[in-house]
Amino acid sequence: MTDKSRLGEAMAFYHAKGFVPSYQQASRFAGKTGHVGTVLDVVDARLATSPHKKLDGYDPSNPTPWDQYYTTMTAEYLGISRGGVKILIVAHGIGPMATLDGVLATYRLEIDDPRHRDGGRIPIEEFHKLENGQYGPVGIVEYEPYARRHKYPFMGLLPSIVARKDPVLLARLGPRALEYIDCHEKHAQRYYEQRRAEDELHVRMDESYARDVRWPYIVEVGADYPYRKLDDGMASAYLLSIGQIVNCRHEKSRIPSWSSDIHCHSWTNGTRLIGVREGGVAGICKGPDARELLLKHWRTLLEPSGLDEAPTDIFVLMQMPDQTWFTQVPKKGACADTYEPEFLVTSVEKAGEPQHFYTSSNYPVPLFRYARHEALAVLPRRANAYELVGEPQMGSTMDSCCVQGYRIEIDHSRRLVRQKVLANDYERMMQFMQAA
Repeated sequence: MTDKSRLGEAMAFYHAKGFVPSYQQASRFAGKTGHVGTVLDVVDARLATSPHKKLDGYDPSNPTPWDQYYTTMTAEYLGISRGGVKILIVAHGIGPMATLDGVLATYRLEIDDPRHRDGGRIPIEEFHKLENGQYGPVGIVEYEPYARRHKYPFMGLLPSIVARKDPVLLARLGPRALEYIDCHEKHAQRYYEQRRAEDELHVRMDESYARDVRWPYIVEVGADYPYRKLDDGMASAYLLSIGQIVNCRHEKSRIPSWSSDIHCHSWTNGTRLIGVREGGVAGICKGPDARELLLKHWRTLLEPSGLDEAPTDIFVLMQMPDQTWFTQVPKKGACADTYEPEFLVTSVEKAGEPQHFYTSSNYPVPLFRYARHEALAVLPRRANAYELVGEPQMGSTMDSCCVQGYRIEIDHSRRLVRQKVLANDYERMMQFMQAA
């Protein structure tokens, strides 16, 4: 068992497979007396934790709560009240979506058919229970008057002076909303001062400029309700996500914005949930990253391969952070290399000089894609492995890259645990976290 006291009181869990494994791991961390975090927990953590001293800096190994987005167990519902009025209801950790089963039932339409991107549904009877307070205290905002006050509701950044009066934002942020907005405003003002001190901003002082500094654009209240017709007998439902800080410019502002958003969560969106143990939240620890742990602890993650002899395929090579050579897990088709280690290389020798190869498989994306046969065609006969070297070159019809051939030997008796397997091994990942 891990010593929970060393891991902090709240930890964020991301999983490539989305909500369900993220929830399961966050819930396991929280324990029976804890819970999976809501927007209120993020607000508490950000108020208790200063961002990095340089506000446009970011340390991925030790992010602050301002540096990451979080999916939360705060839910928002849109439906027709008992009195026949369209209302928004915000519920922090209570109600039909307060459990994993409740979330799955609500998002069933999106889960069964990913073409649907319009959130979840709950029966109108459940909506009325929320309205009446049967689940506990909720925030309620009459929808139509709110929408009429905004030409484009739920779109665009709000300056801090407007954020303080926005009823939907106040309901989403909860009891400490004004305190949070004040705090965010001060950080945004300090961000501008840092930029100005670095001589990156050269603007003429005038009344509009002073206004932008005093009331910076800090938050976007996002949703897509204006484009949705309510189903008969049902209410729309979403979980809420709160975004990380981004640095951008608003079209109406002359200074850069240190801003965030709070938005409705679609089922196919990335998911980072917070496990919160009993007690208050004074920060959010970075959760386990299966890839980082695999690269760091590879010596303890080798397991018997069950192979009597080494594979005869041509291997793609990679190096660990400690410069140890490994073969990569083979890719399938004309795609990017996996960069996931598999077999330990026990000897390595260059075969020939780097050679250019050309591919028609790539297209304008950040990762270089190619078919293996395109690289193999230029390798010397004695090479049984290769690595890509240098930067890919993009052409008008064909792209190219350099490839270096090698002659290697591997330890085929052992192979590394697959990253996707480690990502689902909560106990092992937490043991690594504890040892750090």
